[in-house]
Amino acid sequence: MKRITTLFLGITMASSAIAQNETDALRYSYLNYNGTARFAGLGGAMGALGADMSAIGLNPAGMGRYSRSDFSFTSNLTFANTRTVYNDNAASANKANFNISNIGAVFVKPIAFDKATMWRYFQFGITSSRTNDFHGVTLTEGNHDNSMLTSYTNYLNSNNIPLSGLSDFYEGQAYDAYLLNYDTIYGVYSSWHDTANANVDQTNRLTTRGAQYQTDISFSGNYDGKLYIGGSLGFPRIRYNSNRVYSEKFNGDTLYDLEEYTFEENINTTGNGFNIKLGAIYLPVKSIRLGLAVHTPTWYSMNDQYNTNFVSNFTDNNFDTRAESPEGSYDYRLKTPGRVIASAAFLYKKRGFISLEYEYVDYANSTLNSAAGSGESGVFTSQNATISDIYKGASILKAGAEFRVSNHWTLRGGYSFFGSPIKDEVSVIDNSRTNISGGLGYRNANFSLDMTYMRSSWKEENYLYDPALVNAISVDKTINNFMVTAGFRF
Repeated sequence: MKRITTLFLGITMASSAIAQNETDALRYSYLNYNGTARFAGLGGAMGALGADMSAIGLNPAGMGRYSRSDFSFTSNLTFANTRTVYNDNAASANKANFNISNIGAVFVKPIAFDKATMWRYFQFGITSSRTNDFHGVTLTEGNHDNSMLTSYTNYLNSNNIPLSGLSDFYEGQAYDAYLLNYDTIYGVYSSWHDTANANVDQTNRLTTRGAQYQTDISFSGNYDGKLYIGGSLGFPRIRYNSNRVYSEKFNGDTLYDLEEYTFEENINTTGNGFNIKLGAIYLPVKSIRLGLAVHTPTWYSMNDQYNTNFVSNFTDNNFDTRAESPEGSYDYRLKTPGRVIASAAFLYKKRGFISLEYEYVDYANSTLNSAAGSGESGVFTSQNATISDIYKGASILKAGAEFRVSNHWTLRGGYSFFGSPIKDEVSVIDNSRTNISGGLGYRNANFSLDMTYMRSSWKEENYLYDPALVNAISVDKTINNFMVTAGFRF
């Protein structure tokens, strides 16, 4: 098992360990729903409304609102922007991505009215929605008076690690690239630069790709036009890739002749999971709809593949070295928390509506475990304890409104607030997220076209390496989504 270094989300240390930890657990639990343009345009507050391919993913009873079979797909163009401030130096980066954020089909079977039953329709559907977007670039630049190599030597010396115990992915490579020195007499490590007069230009570029998707196989029914019930079997999947390129340039370090070095880390994570969702929608009166849905935890089988390398550059080019790690791979399991969602919609004749939704999820209920059949036990005890210590339950509040301006055209807007999953005593920044959206839609008897713009924004705080040695990096992130959904009824 790889050496694990504890990383705190929001206070994440981009440090010296590829590991499965609390940061990973939260990354795959903290969903930011995309889906159809109408769903995003209403802030995701569609649990009591239904009749939307993405709404089915939150409350499967919403599929009971379909009276005709339907097929739709959604294209999404995103622009992820990041601004960092490190040691009073600002840097920014951006990344664009095109994806299909939703595709699905619902098939409706009417119930003959000559039968003695109050059930009017049964529905069966298959949908796939994008529930998380990992695309982005974070660039950090600044000058500092110590090096990441110091964090390596501090770790090695404080733990009395011999040469034979060096990591194949970090300290061992740094040693092979002549960046670390070992005194065989005293058993002490030192970094190969002038630590007393360090003047180091540091650059860190983290590029991430991938997404989470959820495919649902759903069933629902319409009872007398007043009660809608549904359930689904969910099959989420994860694809996350990260590439970190970190470099240090030593200004005026003539004592040891080390000019600069570059460290690169690549991580590819894949996962497949399973969950169950149950929901209901009730109409006490014609103008009010009430919804309730419960999601079980999601159980994932995960795999990480990873590699690292160091490239050193000295004044004496004879010492220039590239040290590469082996290809690493590790299987494990992850359980993300369940959810409870309550919603209500208030309709005004046939002109429009206001919809509200409340979702609760306890991020402290995430757990990591060894892969089934691995024979390992207790591997993630400390990571799971950290999850319980630093995460908490959080609320997600959503609101949306839609107004019909003509027989075919509607305008809509939405807002959603994702409460911070981190305990207040752990993080000094507000880790909440907000989504603001707006759009319009066209609809006739057999076709619909919806367009939405949605902006997501949040803050993070992280560290280049050991927080005892460096100042925090302040990170502002935004994602701009431009979504178009085409639907066909048959």
